[in-house]
Amino acid sequence: MYFALTLFFIFVFTRIIIDVNVLTNNKNLQSTILNELDKEGIRKYTIIKSDQKLLEIKNNILNNNKGLLEWINIERIGMRYVVNLEPKIEKGKIEHEEYCHVVSTKDAMITRIIASDGMEIKAINDSVKKDDVIISGDISYNEEVKTRVCAQGTVYGKTWYTINISLPKTQDDIIKKEKKRFNLGVEFNNKKYKIFKSRLNEFVQEEKRIINLFGFELIFIKEIEVEKNTRELSNDEMDEMIDKLVLDKMDKTLEGEYQIIDRKVLKKSDNNSTIDIEIFIVAEEQISEVRTATIEEDTNSNKQSENTDN
Repeated sequence: MYFALTLFFIFVFTRIIIDVNVLTNNKNLQSTILNELDKEGIRKYTIIKSDQKLLEIKNNILNNNKGLLEWINIERIGMRYVVNLEPKIEKGKIEHEEYCHVVSTKDAMITRIIASDGMEIKAINDSVKKDDVIISGDISYNEEVKTRVCAQGTVYGKTWYTINISLPKTQDDIIKKEKKRFNLGVEFNNKKYKIFKSRLNEFVQEEKRIINLFGFELIFIKEIEVEKNTRELSNDEMDEMIDKLVLDKMDKTLEGEYQIIDRKVLKKSDNNSTIDIEIFIVAEEQISEVRTATIEEDTNSNKQSENTDN
């Protein structure tokens, strides 16, 4: 009797939607789509709909909101509907400011200049400081400004960084054994709790989510006994780990695309369980941005240049 009731409740609750999540940062658009979904019967605590019905609802919403949506998809994941969408983007000519320069965003040595408008006043292998003008919006002839435009282009340069990384001397190799134990767990508010105490000392576990009910998730857990063998890392493994740590550090330091041209170890410290390394990095990255200029700023810049020459 109890087993039959359990099966009944599992059947009922696995066919109920407990949440509808529209994935967008645009709050107004999110509210509009939630209202559209509600009109179509897509809301909390309702019975799941067939794939064919979801397709029909998706097409209805898309047709009713052609000015807002480029694309929409409704997917059922467990007891939730997850709605992905792409807002409509107005296509048209991109308006630029009338007068601007392409300037350096950091100290560097120029390696590439790709200019589509404006006048290049720096060249490859020139050193630049942050805020130096590389492509000018001033179009000059015989040292006289004839017209002013919004300079457009991208500049790449060689930059230099010193980073510190730390890596372990040893690594644990995990070997799975034959012994297995089974358990149940509950997840609520992003916290997990095991129902029964683990009976293995060293183990890894595999999880399968069984049911999601009003924010509670029941999890089936398989615990597999393992043996840990601690060994020293080889030179090749250390080099591979250094490569990964350097890339992770540079990814956090730099924005946009870059490539590492060269690197050199400056200092290496051997501690009890780790090796600390200081590395000098030479990279190539984009070093430019388009910045609005004013005639007053340009005039002052010319005056400063004239005073320097004198």
